[in-house]
Amino acid sequence: MPKPKKIAWYTDSMGLSQALSSGLEFAFVSKNYEQCCPFVLCKDYLQDAIYNHLHKAKKSIYGFKYDPDKHFPLHLEQCRLVLANSSDSKFRDKVPVCLDFINQIETKLKIAKTKARECADPPKKYLRGGVFLFEGSRRWLISPPMVSLYTLLLRVGFCHVEGDSFEQTIKDILNKKRSAYQGEDYNRLRNSQKGLERILKTGDRKIFPRDMKRNYPKGISINTLHNDLGICAFSCGDTKGQFPNWHKED
Repeated sequence: MPKPKKIAWYTDSMGLSQALSSGLEFAFVSKNYEQCCPFVLCKDYLQDAIYNHLHKAKKSIYGFKYDPDKHFPLHLEQCRLVLANSSDSKFRDKVPVCLDFINQIETKLKIAKTKARECADPPKKYLRGGVFLFEGSRRWLISPPMVSLYTLLLRVGFCHVEGDSFEQTIKDILNKKRSAYQGEDYNRLRNSQKGLERILKTGDRKIFPRDMKRNYPKGISINTLHNDLGICAFSCGDTKGQFPNWHKED
């Protein structure tokens, strides 16, 4: 096993309004392994942070604010996240199956495989289950739907079973033969199916421009960015009006 990675933890407080009260939490990590923002349960905050980093903006929503002048810079050459779940004492044991799940999907998409390693000296609330650094391809950051999809799939991966295909895991959740790791992800996975299937069939590179700023255009409202550009909105076509280039093959 690799030596635990030392992270400079984010210590400021931020009063976030989130629909979730527990479960899998995410935070970005910089090139120099500094936590860039607080741990968040609502994964949509991640695309807000990307926008602010790209445009040197200071837009905030629901108490979340990533300030590029104050916080460590995001490392957009790679998808680098720390993951934790203070409610799951067996979190550490589930990381390998999550990796197996996401790596199968990355193989299908010909995306470099995500790797994970435990972090040293995590904040006290995460000591039981540990905190893990996940490092994946920049392609997962290229657009709001891809960030949304990646974080959804990581959550789904924590109920994966070694030896199963990723398709079987998704099918079992949708058929209610397996409980989602996060309860509401049954609905989110169901509502994202069309978009996921299209990305798997067509490939993300044929859908989303490689210039990240075209997928996070300057001037877009923070409400739209946070609430209306995730994988579910992409899947049902709600993003077609603002991003018709994402839907050329629909």
